Order: sequence, then C-alpha cells, then structure tokens
Amino acid sequence: METLYTSRLHGFPNLSRAVSESPLTEESMLSLVIVLGSSVSLVGLVFAFITYSLFSDLRNLSGTALMNLLAALFMTQLLYVIGVGGVPDPELCIALAFSLQYIRSCVLCWMLVMAHHMYTQFSTNLHLTPITDNSIGKRFLRYSVFAWGLPAVLLGASVIVQYREKGGKILDTASLKEQNCWFLDKNAFIYGLILPSTLLALTTFSYLIRSALVARYVVNMQVDKKLRDKMKRKRKLQLLLFTKITLLLALIITLGALTKLIRSEILWISYHVGQGLQGIFVAMMVTCNCQVLKLYTRTFKSRGPRQGTSTFGNIVPSAKTLLGKGVSISKSTSLQLLTWDPTPDPV
Repeated sequence: METLYTSRLHGFPNLSRAVSESPLTEESMLSLVIVLGSSVSLVGLVFAFITYSLFSDLRNLSGTALMNLLAALFMTQLLYVIGVGGVPDPELCIALAFSLQYIRSCVLCWMLVMAHHMYTQFSTNLHLTPITDNSIGKRFLRYSVFAWGLPAVLLGASVIVQYREKGGKILDTASLKEQNCWFLDKNAFIYGLILPSTLLALTTFSYLIRSALVARYVVNMQVDKKLRDKMKRKRKLQLLLFTKITLLLALIITLGALTKLIRSEILWISYHVGQGLQGIFVAMMVTCNCQVLKLYTRTFKSRGPRQGTSTFGNIVPSAKTLLGKGVSISKSTSLQLLTWDPTPDPV
C-alpha cells in the first residue's frame, strides 16, 4: 500500500526517467498510460471546443453551455497534470487543491445547466411557449452566474472549513501532498465537494428522467409516423449523450472520494486512469458522432464554384451556396448539437 500510494503514483518524474534506463515495469507502464491519457485528453478537449466554436449551427444556448463544460474539463485536466509530479511549494499545493475543488464543482454545475436546458426545451415543445432572443440572453446569464458562482460559494466554505480544521494553519499541507495536492483535507473535502457533488449529480439525473418522460409524451402526440420517428431518434440521442457524460463525471468523483477516504491500491489506480482519460472520452462523445460528422461533410459539399474569402484568407462557402444546398442556419435555442434540422412542430 505504501509503495503504491506514494512512490508509484507520486513520483512521476522518477518513473519517466526509469522507463529509459530500465525495462518497463508495472509502475512505469501505469505512469505512461496516465501521462499519455492526460495529454490526449487535453488535445481532444481543445478539438471539441474548436468544433463548437467553428460552426454557427452549434453556437446556440445549448452549444455555448457545452463549450463552458469543455473549458472547465480542460482546466481540470491541466491542473491534474500540474500535480502529477508532486508540488514541493506549500502555497502552490494549497492553491492547486482549492483550484481543483472549484473547477470540479464547475464541471458538475455546467452539466446540470445542460440537463435543465434540455428539460426546458422539451417542455417548450409541449406547452408551445415562444422563446425570444432577449429571454435567451437572460437565461444564459442566469446559467453562467449559477455554474461559475455556486462553486465559488462552495470554495469559500471549503476555505473556512480547512482553516478551522488546521487551527489557523491553512498552509499545513503535509496531508495534501500525499495525494499530489489534488484533494483538500477530510472535512473540507466532504462538505465542500462530496456533498455538493452528490446533490448536483442527483439533480442532474432527476432532470434527465423528467426530460425522458416529457419527450416520450411529446413524441406520442405526433400523428405523422415519420415525424414521430424523427423526434424519437433525436430525443433519444440527446438523452443518451447527457446520461453518459453525467455517469462518467459521477464515476470519477466517486473514485476520487473513495481514494481519499479509503486507501486502496485498486481504487487509487482506477481514479488516476479515469481522471487521465475522462477528457478524451467526453470529447469523443460530443464530437465523434454521426451528426457532427454529417455537419463536416455538409460543409465540405457546400463548397462549390461560388465561394467567398474570409478576412483571414480562408475559403468559406457563401450564403447563397449554403441556401442552395438546403443548409438551414437556425437561431433557435433547441438542442441541435445532435441534429441540425429545424425542430419539428408539435401537434
């Protein structure tokens, strides 16, 4: 236990050096998998963020919320990599622990925002409530205040708990360095991250269930079979995507909680591997699906003889070409990250 918990996973620079000087061992292989996985995750998250920034069809309220989620996940992976080799400076160690606790809460808050927005859109289709551009801006502002502000409140509570637990010695980081400054001490970790994360995850799952019920009701209201099948397929893809991302994030938080409270080799290794690879998994789920690939293909096909040149010299399809190809640039706030056809009108 002691060698795995400290030497194997705490001394990454030594392990990396050992790879070139000696045959591959269990420790060096684990180090290699985690470092490579984290690097690939960072690249994947950047690619996903650029994808949702590039296409106008994805820059709606849902896509913007997803971009904020990707940005928070990127910061989580980056801070995780910073602590991999150990943090000798106590001030940097406590700053890293607090930063990670804040950004982990931001990730869960943005996931809750996305689930709430999906439920709102499904309910809008049910009640035929009109949505104006003004209401879209106000809603995103409320979402941003909640997703970035609530974690700041939780972080302040963690600082108070950590300060009181250490008797005023908040820079006493001996226990934090045992886990690479990724987690605060026990009480601050439980009350500042575990309990709020549990409530956020449960609330997200409740919105997913309610969205599924509303979507099923709306789909069954449709008379046309083709329209009904299309709406059912679209809603199912959206629900599955959000459910998979929520389950993955909840799993990583659970593994982190167990490794903090229970010193187990298997749990500690599982957390490292999961934390290192979660970014690439999320990036693949939101970009490497048939609908995003269809958007890429549609953009390439729309490049005909009539093409315009952007201010940066890049060739882009003209508006007339896009309209001639039947591309619909929608300004609605519906969840179009999985389909770029206009939302079917409910009965």
